[in-house]
Amino acid sequence: MVERADAARNREAILAAAMRLIREQGIDAVCMDDVAAAAGVGKGTVFRRFGDREGLVEALALQAGEGWRDFATGVLADGSTSAAERVVLLASSLFEHVVETLPLVRAFERVTSKRGCDSGFEPIRDGLVELMAQVDPGCDAEFRAEALLANLRAEHVHHLVERCGMPVERVRAGVIRLAEGLVAAPWDATMPKL
Repeated sequence: MVERADAARNREAILAAAMRLIREQGIDAVCMDDVAAAAGVGKGTVFRRFGDREGLVEALALQAGEGWRDFATGVLADGSTSAAERVVLLASSLFEHVVETLPLVRAFERVTSKRGCDSGFEPIRDGLVELMAQVDPGCDAEFRAEALLANLRAEHVHHLVERCGMPVERVRAGVIRLAEGLVAAPWDATMPKL
């Protein structure tokens, strides 16, 4: 079904207004009334279109993450580079995406119970697990992937940069080094199992 032109304009106005307000004020200070007023539409239009604040934030996260998801899908499919190189490239690019959209991704993490930094992330997460398994067959690839992704969550990045005062470059270097360490060599098979 094709979206009506006025509905498409309203949708874009709402998303732009919500993004601006979240960046300026943070998610906790933004309500649907504010978004409607800033977009120049009625509050009912916002609720009909997005359902609630979670739905609005999810739509924003989907929109903001579209380019990164396309890039990541290409990295996963690229057979010309090693699995280890692709893990590091995915970690580096996800870090950049999170930093560029930090207020939005933090908001999404706070208002939703979904996994990952945004909807549509599960295939990329599964691809990362598969890459980890290629690097070290027989390892706990899921744990390695989740350990890396935990350090790429927006709330964690925000904590390191804003609360701990670490420069973004230091955090970026740490994330890349973590990714490199996870794929550098097989883990010792004699490590005790939990």
